[in-house]
Amino acid sequence: YYNKVDLDITNKEWAKNLSFTECNLWFFPYCDKKHYIMICVNIKAERFEVLDSLRHKDFKEYYKPMADRVVKYAINYMNTQFADKTVKWERFTWFNLEKVTQPDDKSCGMYIIRWIRHWEGKYNSALTKDWKRIDLINEERECLMLDIILDEENLERERIMKEATKYCNMKNKRKDLKERR
Repeated sequence: YYNKVDLDITNKEWAKNLSFTECNLWFFPYCDKKHYIMICVNIKAERFEVLDSLRHKDFKEYYKPMADRVVKYAINYMNTQFADKTVKWERFTWFNLEKVTQPDDKSCGMYIIRWIRHWEGKYNSALTKDWKRIDLINEERECLMLDIILDEENLERERIMKEATKYCNMKNKRKDLKERR
């Protein structure tokens, strides 16, 4: 899959206003066979960090080719856009987070979102606090869904709200009918 993805953002219109010169952490979510991992380029710590909620032990075999490609494009972008900022890429090491394991086979995307919010280049309690409990992960999933649906920038918000109201009304009518019987 990663061989088919165009990771070169140097000529993309949306990337022209990006400024990475002040960023210490660059996040690259990646999906492979329906499983998401996060590759973080940590400028300050001089590390390429792989955050995998399934904790694949065979990192070199499983993720290294894809991770190398992501890192190559990140380095290329940094070098072409910010030649004045010297980053000694050859000093960077690889780090594979092995302290977090998801409790099911469906929550990797939620872990990615959590890492984007809380990863600071080191392990911290906000990353695992009660995240072995699937009910808390599902609660976070529901909150995220509501945030997206109810956001004022969501162009489909009104339509979705009307459909949801219609659905609730239908559900209440069915409930009333069952109670009458």
